[in-house]
Amino acid sequence: MKKYLALKASAGSGKTFALTVRYITLLLKGATPKEILTLTFTNKAANEMSERIYKTLLSLGEDEAYLNAIALESKLSKEQILSKKLYLVNLFSNAALSIFTIDKFVNKILREFSGYAGINDDFEIKEDDVEKLSSKFLESLSLEEFDKLIDFSLFENKKYNSIFEVFKNMFEKAETIDVVNIDLSLIEIQKKEALQEALKIKEFILNCPNASNSAIKAVDYENFEELISKKWLEKNRADEYSYFKKCSNELLEEFFSKTKEEVGNYYKLRSAFSLSRLFELYNLFKEYKRRYNSSKNYLHFDDISNICYELLSTKIDKEFLYFRLDSNFSHILIDEFQDTSLLQYKILKPLIEEILSSSEFKTFFYVGDTKQSIYRFRGGKRELFDYVLKTNPMVNVEVLNTNYRSCEQVVNYVNQAFNKLNSYEYHDQISVHKDGYVEVFEDEALLSEEKYENIAKKISELMQKGVNSNDIAILTYTNDDVLNLYSYLKKMFPSLKISTEMTSKLINQENVKAIINAIKYLYFQEDIYKENLNAIIGKKPESSFELNIDLKYRSVQESVLKIAQFLNVTDDNVMKFVELCSSYKNIVDFVYEIDELDASIENSEQVGLQILTIFKSKGLEFHTVLLLDRIKQKVANRDSLLFEYDNVNLKNIYYKIGGLDNYSKEYKEALKKEKALEFEDELNILYVAMTRAKKNMIIFKKKEKSVFDLLDLKIAALGEVIKSDNKTKNYEKSEKVIYKALDLGKQEKPIKVEEDNDNAYTLHAKYFGIATHFCLEMMNNFDEKSLNLAINLVKNRYSNYLDESDIENIKARVSQLIVHEEFLTLTSNANYSKEQSLIYKGELKIIDLLVEKEGKYFIFDYKTTKDELQEHIEQVSHYEKAIKNILVNDEVYSFIVYLNEKGVKLKKV
Repeated sequence: MKKYLALKASAGSGKTFALTVRYITLLLKGATPKEILTLTFTNKAANEMSERIYKTLLSLGEDEAYLNAIALESKLSKEQILSKKLYLVNLFSNAALSIFTIDKFVNKILREFSGYAGINDDFEIKEDDVEKLSSKFLESLSLEEFDKLIDFSLFENKKYNSIFEVFKNMFEKAETIDVVNIDLSLIEIQKKEALQEALKIKEFILNCPNASNSAIKAVDYENFEELISKKWLEKNRADEYSYFKKCSNELLEEFFSKTKEEVGNYYKLRSAFSLSRLFELYNLFKEYKRRYNSSKNYLHFDDISNICYELLSTKIDKEFLYFRLDSNFSHILIDEFQDTSLLQYKILKPLIEEILSSSEFKTFFYVGDTKQSIYRFRGGKRELFDYVLKTNPMVNVEVLNTNYRSCEQVVNYVNQAFNKLNSYEYHDQISVHKDGYVEVFEDEALLSEEKYENIAKKISELMQKGVNSNDIAILTYTNDDVLNLYSYLKKMFPSLKISTEMTSKLINQENVKAIINAIKYLYFQEDIYKENLNAIIGKKPESSFELNIDLKYRSVQESVLKIAQFLNVTDDNVMKFVELCSSYKNIVDFVYEIDELDASIENSEQVGLQILTIFKSKGLEFHTVLLLDRIKQKVANRDSLLFEYDNVNLKNIYYKIGGLDNYSKEYKEALKKEKALEFEDELNILYVAMTRAKKNMIIFKKKEKSVFDLLDLKIAALGEVIKSDNKTKNYEKSEKVIYKALDLGKQEKPIKVEEDNDNAYTLHAKYFGIATHFCLEMMNNFDEKSLNLAINLVKNRYSNYLDESDIENIKARVSQLIVHEEFLTLTSNANYSKEQSLIYKGELKIIDLLVEKEGKYFIFDYKTTKDELQEHIEQVSHYEKAIKNILVNDEVYSFIVYLNEKGVKLKKV
């Protein structure tokens, strides 16, 4: 066998087969299971690897392919191998195996050396409570440090939660820079310098007799912000801008060149300041987080990798590492190597180097496929695959291109699709199975309300043609698509068993979501929740919802169960939801905290038609695959930092600023490299998706803006549908299980929730309230001039829903507010923000008006309803508590502003 080997294994080419053969060959050559370090990326893969090896050993001799491959690798005869079968089975089944996920192995190392890191070896592994951690971090800052955080937040217009998201990204990357202290005032000086040079261009153009109106308009700037919005700054020379051509001469070019230089200096200075300040704050955060984790005796997975790398690179040499670990690993096997992160590789590198430099019988083997690298967003570094080969010439490489999974039509279609790409490394796969079916269907319904109707029709058609629904898998881009498709198909095929491989939140499951909206409607009596409920359960808009229930006198569990039965939505997920609701003391806690529930969806079906994301499908195979287009457009990358690598070595880190690419060739090139990587990510996702089908593959493609346009896929139908061999039925007939709540003898005071003429929160009332809020939001100042301008905006936006008298009514109500003495006293000479969003306990809140005055904060919540309800007080109290915790300030006061026709009432909470 080759001691050092890398396998480039295309989809379906027998990667797991090769790993199993390698492992058993090592056993035959005298290795013990304990010294064969086998690393995978998921617990599922680790368990499957153990099972595959054990089953292969048990059945050794029955599968000729395995026996031949092991004989070839080990250089032993089949007889010699089979004579050791019983010994190998006993050896493997009684040994302490070293088959781990990479995370588990890194965790194992850290626990061995925890004392050197100043942590206990019994630390817990759990997610960070980001809200609590960020709040405690703010409290830990000195006044000077806090000022720096505030300056950065204001300068980059970033909210605190956004900054902590950036910290998380930096923590995952585990890269650093030398912090340079740049005074913020230098940026303002540089802006003035740039503007001074640009005003020379303005004066020149205004005095040029040949200047057109367009040229004059192009220099209509008075300040730096207006200057940098000008498109002509993107040009290299003034005469490249068409409107300046008639005025161009050496003097203008001199002004232009100097302005470009000064503006470029501004961008570079600003980028350097933001990057240095961000890393300065991040270093403070990292140090605090380490102390916080130690005090709470827990670590996040990212903490474990970071601390482990620090130990191995600064405090522990590899000889001592081997001495302290349970065993010396003489052999390393790594699966899915293309998904290894740079940090993980740095941790494994000392072990790999020790094996490669040893004169003893030690081996290194890794396998993967860079075309299936789809986890770059969480650190996967596909460049590592070839980097290890280039830096270690003793490692051999072999390519596996025979596809044992898919039929000929599928393999040939994938070959044709990817071979057309010039910049994509692709080698034709060879099929061993004949026939197969491929269809590309241009599905206009994907952009309509009934977006899944053609998928349902295709499932029905396939079943009629002999494809068992248990053999069908539907692949989507997002978990939302999985949930929505699941709900749609359950309505279309009520008796069909459907399995979903996903970890979506329980509160996003359709039946659970219906119950939550029903309870919120009953509690808040706000029509938006009733309309959400109607949409979920398929009722017409504005349908009434009537139910006799008193939420205050029942336990939350009883209320949830009663509403579930009333809506006829009881299922496994709802029953799990009922159990979890025992943690809520009362209905108030429920309505304000339910959106934070982190439990995952239940799926009791072990068989059935499968719906899963493309990411979840990686490593799996299915008889028939229905592949859906990306329903919603991909969200643009909004990361604040750009990490540029030269292969696997960090080349540079940039703080992303719009316009910097016009002045920095290095940054422009880094952006170009990042876009190329993002494009390759998209192609890899498509490759993974299109290589899951064994027999039949049907692609549902949008008519416009389709992700399949990257491969230029056209409408097609190739081959014939292959029937299922398995005839197992995928439906059941059973009596509906009725869940009954226990009678706990509680007093009930029934409330009938229905719409009547006096108290109905109608659709008209909803738009009236929204329009009033919009009017107040659009007012720059609380005066008559601003009100008149805002009312015109209201007319333009809401005239289809409200008549002239409604608009006048809104104006009259707001007019009373802007002369209200107490309101004006609180808001005059103050800083304020309207429609202020904040995230508190994982829930998004919108505050109508937040005022900051003399170190105090005032919350105003507008109401256009007639009634003054307790719910209003509870809602605003919740906002007050959130602001106090976030700003760490007890001087926060809240008011409800009742805007009624008869007058304005300011109610202090």
